[in-house]
Amino acid sequence: MDNELYLKYKKLGRGNWGKDLSMLKMMYMGLLNLRKDEETTPITEMLLNYFLEIPKARKEGRTIIMHPFNYGPEIFYAMNLVPLMQETYSVGLAPLHLNEPYLDITNKIGYGDNPTVCNAQRPLIGSYIQGVAPIPDLLFFLSTPCNSLAMTYQVFEQLAKIPTFNMDVPYWSYDKPGEFYDDKVLDYMINQTKDLISWLEQKKKQKLNFEKLQETMGKINQAREYILEFNELLKNIPCPANSLGGFGNFITMVTRGGTDDAVKSTKWLRDTAAENVKNGIAGVPDENIRIAWPYTHVFFDGDLLTWLEETYKAVVIMDILGFYQVLPHDVSTIEKSFESLAKGTLDFSMIGTCRGPIEYYIEFLLNYVKDYKIDCVIMPMQFACKHAYAMARVSSEAVREETGIPVFIFGCDPYDSREVTSEAIRGKISDFLTQVVL
Repeated sequence: MDNELYLKYKKLGRGNWGKDLSMLKMMYMGLLNLRKDEETTPITEMLLNYFLEIPKARKEGRTIIMHPFNYGPEIFYAMNLVPLMQETYSVGLAPLHLNEPYLDITNKIGYGDNPTVCNAQRPLIGSYIQGVAPIPDLLFFLSTPCNSLAMTYQVFEQLAKIPTFNMDVPYWSYDKPGEFYDDKVLDYMINQTKDLISWLEQKKKQKLNFEKLQETMGKINQAREYILEFNELLKNIPCPANSLGGFGNFITMVTRGGTDDAVKSTKWLRDTAAENVKNGIAGVPDENIRIAWPYTHVFFDGDLLTWLEETYKAVVIMDILGFYQVLPHDVSTIEKSFESLAKGTLDFSMIGTCRGPIEYYIEFLLNYVKDYKIDCVIMPMQFACKHAYAMARVSSEAVREETGIPVFIFGCDPYDSREVTSEAIRGKISDFLTQVVL
């Protein structure tokens, strides 16, 4: 990072953010210092600006709305709200192991335990008890992809007494007539979206500007087009991006979807991959293994994928979050914009694959393996993610039967290093790659 830019961001991060934002400030400074000696990318600047927007909004009296990792913020930006994706905080603490004390506090007050409730969200409860959880003005969450997420948000709602809207996401398919199709799904989702907007209008005492919504949806469409092109480029051998490329698209769309920042970041990722394909440059030099990772990262081990790249010349071609598959939609009218928002929610990362019958996930995984010329599948599963845990074995058998590709499923907690350590995880993966794949 250019020294002048570094000093600029360091200055912008100074001052008292408030006790409830103290951990976010620490994360901001950590990101800035981590990227100090690296080339600045649009992703880095986007994330730094995203963090800075929260304390700025607090000082200016603007409305902050907290939302989960599986919902794009485009409506919020269209209504001049300031979105805060909750897991930026609760999962963002995991690589530094700073989430673990809050998990212990959550245990002590009796809210679940590691094997039964997902630790992606539970630090929010323990840190609230300690007075350091971010407190938004409004709270929004979904019924999917799991009961664990929905329950933790409800507990936080009751503790912090925050006005809350919960969106119910349908189970069935809206776009593929057949066994799982239900023609009521899309209308139901559109009505849920309109109800959310009405609730926001009531709480903010301000009507949605429909021209602003269409402008925001236009930016969403442009970013989606770049992502779909990026996804296609990853089918090349060698893969033109490293193991975190796809995750960059996900974090962009879930934090800044609907803004110029998102368009700029997704275009940069697409352009970089396209240039690498043109010049025959691999995201992982001397690529030797192409891995499908149809679950989340092991977030407490931030160097795991880099270790795979350096040790085995292995590239992870998108995890389940980074495999963003939302299509651009018609936004020519307001009603079409509502329809696009509804489809975007139904197809968002992890929702599109995990909200309905197991066939959704099996189809996703089989296409993933075939389209990206995968050599093996690795799935780090946590028991608390009950729906995915149940799907893993059945899906792995489908992959073996139809493609002959080996699948490795192992238990761990992606957010708590004390359940299964980094050393143990790397050992298990090493054994699989050396004894089965290579």
